[in-house]
Amino acid sequence: MKRTTYLSLVIALVMAMFSSCGEDRTHEYYDLTQENQWTYSKMQEVYLWRDMIKEPSRSTFFSTTTKFFSSLLYSSDKVSFFADTVSAGSYGITFAVMRDPIGERPSKTYALVLMVEPGSPADIAGVERGTWISSVGGTALTTSRYSMLQSGGNTNLVTEYIDYDDDVQRYCWNAGDTLQIGASRDCSERALYLDTVYTVRSKNVGYLVINNFNGDDFIDRTQNALLRFAANEVNEVVIDLRYCSGGSIANAASLASSFVDPELYGAAFCNLLDADSETDTTYCYAAQQTSLSENRLHVIIGEQTAGAAELFVTALNKSRSMYDLMIFGAKSKGVNTMTSRFESPYGFAINPATNYIALSGGEQLTAVAPDYSVSELQHVENIHPLGSEQEYMLYNILYYSTNGALPQENGNMVDVTFCRQGCKPFIK
Repeated sequence: MKRTTYLSLVIALVMAMFSSCGEDRTHEYYDLTQENQWTYSKMQEVYLWRDMIKEPSRSTFFSTTTKFFSSLLYSSDKVSFFADTVSAGSYGITFAVMRDPIGERPSKTYALVLMVEPGSPADIAGVERGTWISSVGGTALTTSRYSMLQSGGNTNLVTEYIDYDDDVQRYCWNAGDTLQIGASRDCSERALYLDTVYTVRSKNVGYLVINNFNGDDFIDRTQNALLRFAANEVNEVVIDLRYCSGGSIANAASLASSFVDPELYGAAFCNLLDADSETDTTYCYAAQQTSLSENRLHVIIGEQTAGAAELFVTALNKSRSMYDLMIFGAKSKGVNTMTSRFESPYGFAINPATNYIALSGGEQLTAVAPDYSVSELQHVENIHPLGSEQEYMLYNILYYSTNGALPQENGNMVDVTFCRQGCKPFIK
C-alpha cells in the first residue's frame, strides 16, 4: 500500500474515532494536532498576509509541521521559512554553481567557492576561496543538486583547478586534491568578516566585508573598525555587502549613522509597515562614536545582497547629495519584507514575514541597481582571497578611486562569458 494511501486511511480512522459512540473526543484531536494548532494560531496573529490564510481542513492538521507551515503561506511569499530548533548546521561554504565556464566539458557542473567561514568544517578541511568542487561523496554536482555541499555528514570533496596549457594555448581543467570534510554543524557566521586599510597612491582606503547585520556586538565591532579607519586618516571607505543577506535593521541603522551628515541624527532611517501599510516601528539615525560622513563611500552589492543590506544602501543613497556614494556589483535580491522568529514549545521555530520595509518617505524598499556593473565571476580563472588588492571587485574599486573610471579589460586575461556557454551561475 502506498504511503499516501496509508496516511489517508489513518486520518480517516482517527476522525471516525473522534465521532464514534456519540462521545465528544475533541480534546484528543487537539492533543494529536497541537503542534500545528500552535502554528496556525501564531500565523493568524503575526503573519503579514494573515488575511490570505485559508482555514485548513481538519485533516490538514495531521500534516508534518513543515508541510503544514508551508500550506499557510501566501503564494507570493518568498521569504518566510520554517526551522528546526536542532539545525542540520552547515559546512561553512558560500559558492556559485555553474556549468563548465571554459567550455571544455559543457555538460559538467562545478561549484566555485567564494567564501569559507573561519573555523568551519570546510575551513578545517582546507577548502579555500577559489576552490572548484566537482563532486561530493562520489556524487557529481548538478545545477539542481547542490544541497549536499551545504550540509551533511562526514564526506569528501573532489576538487579541480583551471590552468593555462601552453601546449594547446588555452585554459584547461586539471585534477586537484580530494578533501575530507567533517560533518556539518552550527557555524556562527562572522558578521564583520574583514576590516583593513590600504594605501593607494596618496589615499588611505578603509575596507569592510560584512556578511550580515546580526549580533549583539555588531555595533561595537564596526565602530572599533571605523575608529581604526579614522586613526589611519582614511579618505574613502569600501563596504562589501555582496554576500550579505540581511540581519538586524537596528544594526544597519547604526552603521549607516556613521556615514550621514550629523544634521540627520534623529531623522528616520526607515519604517516598518504592518499589513495595513501603517507605520509599526521607526528606526532613526543616531550619533555614533565615529563619523565618516565626509569620506567618499563605495559599496559592493550582489545577487545575495538582501533585506537590511539593501536598506542600508538605499537609505544612504537617498542622502548622496551630502557625500559621494558609488555602488558596484550586480543588482541585489529585492527583499522588501522583514521576517521574525517565533520559537514553538515543540522544538521548532517559524520565521514568517511580519512587516514591509519602507524608506523614510514611506516608499517600499526595492532591489538596488549598481552604478557600475562588475562581476567577480567575469574572470573565474583569477579568484583571489577577499582583501587582496588583486581581488577583482576590490581591484576595480581601488582603480576607480584613483583614476575616476573602471579599468579597461586586460588583453592578457581570458574573458569567460557565461552567456556564451549557455549558463548563468547562481550563488548559494
